[in-house]
Amino acid sequence: MAGTGVVIVSHSAKLAEGLAEIVEEMNDGSVKVIAAGGADGGRIGTSAIKIQDAIESLEDCKNILIYADMGSSIISAETAIDMLDDDLQERVHMVDCPIVEGAFAGVVQATITDDPEEIMNVSKSAKELCKC
Repeated sequence: MAGTGVVIVSHSAKLAEGLAEIVEEMNDGSVKVIAAGGADGGRIGTSAIKIQDAIESLEDCKNILIYADMGSSIISAETAIDMLDDDLQERVHMVDCPIVEGAFAGVVQATITDDPEEIMNVSKSAKELCKC
């Protein structure tokens, strides 16, 4: 089973794809990163089906971490998780952190370890990042 998979969920497909592009710069290839942003038809919004498909595309990963921006992206991600097989559900974790800083820190940490608790703790610590 592969290491860690990451799903980036945003109301904007462009934001999710852009963040995936940024975190890939720090990825040594050991972390699989998938963008699952936007609603059907390219609209702003979220899609539980799109998120479910992204998660299922990472089913060979030991752990799958979901980074979501806000509001309905979290609800859609939780709905997607509920639609998964039990075995896959157990390997999926929602990460409560700022999406950009948290996903960046999480992917870096995931290149070092595949322990989901360690990765999530590093991601969550991004809340403390001072920008000025």
